[in-house]
Amino acid sequence: MLQQLKYLIFDMDGVLWQDNTPMPELPNFFAELALLGIQVAFATNNATRTPSQYVAKFKRFGVAIKPKQIMTSALVTAAFLGQTVKKPGPIYIVGRDGLIEAVEQQGFEVLPRFDISRPAAAVAVGFNQEVTYDDFAAAAHHIRYYNARFVGCNPDTTFPTERGLVPGNGSLIALIQAATDQTPEIIGKPYPPMFEACLAGFGPQANQQNTAMVGDRLNTDILGGQNAGLKTILVLSGVTSKSELAESSIRPDYIFQDIQELLNQLK
Repeated sequence: MLQQLKYLIFDMDGVLWQDNTPMPELPNFFAELALLGIQVAFATNNATRTPSQYVAKFKRFGVAIKPKQIMTSALVTAAFLGQTVKKPGPIYIVGRDGLIEAVEQQGFEVLPRFDISRPAAAVAVGFNQEVTYDDFAAAAHHIRYYNARFVGCNPDTTFPTERGLVPGNGSLIALIQAATDQTPEIIGKPYPPMFEACLAGFGPQANQQNTAMVGDRLNTDILGGQNAGLKTILVLSGVTSKSELAESSIRPDYIFQDIQELLNQLK
């Protein structure tokens, strides 16, 4: 039952906003959740921004949150590298601030963009809307000729914007995979680390019975929530259409048109 839920983990792109356009009445949505005693966290496969940058984006939309509520695929990817790659690295990154900062905070040296003058221990790929051919060429060089570990922040092949779906990080990874004949290790949703980190952030009172994942993508948000044993809530405001849902073997516990319909049912 929805009334048993005390903790909600939200995807952001396609759920809370479309690129730079927030969903209607977003501040009121979170104010009403607070009145219901529901705590929230945010788990995104988008590795472009740092937690502080996400806090600033929420603020522009009239919502106050704390950096510790944000878990990104960049953070879990950097933590994975910290556990599996010998420091100081170096690491070659196809990505933006969120991934670069997270990797540096793990104590790694990040190679300059396009640098192939010395071998990287790993190549980490996160979403970057300003990526170029030379970014791909350098990443492929490190993987093919230096045997760099190939790590992807997330497998999302598309990304929702105001103008519709555009290529996502999974599409960038696919290009490098095709150029190197190497299969990447994928760290973000639908794999467990991000969900485990969010549950830990809520505290010991959060569990699989009173926590749900709210997302718009079946094969990452919903499948990942199911893999973590959580309740799952699909909203149809992002990438998943009704026809795709009907054809999918992945079945969420609840389906709503958008977060406003979810709120109405929670109330």
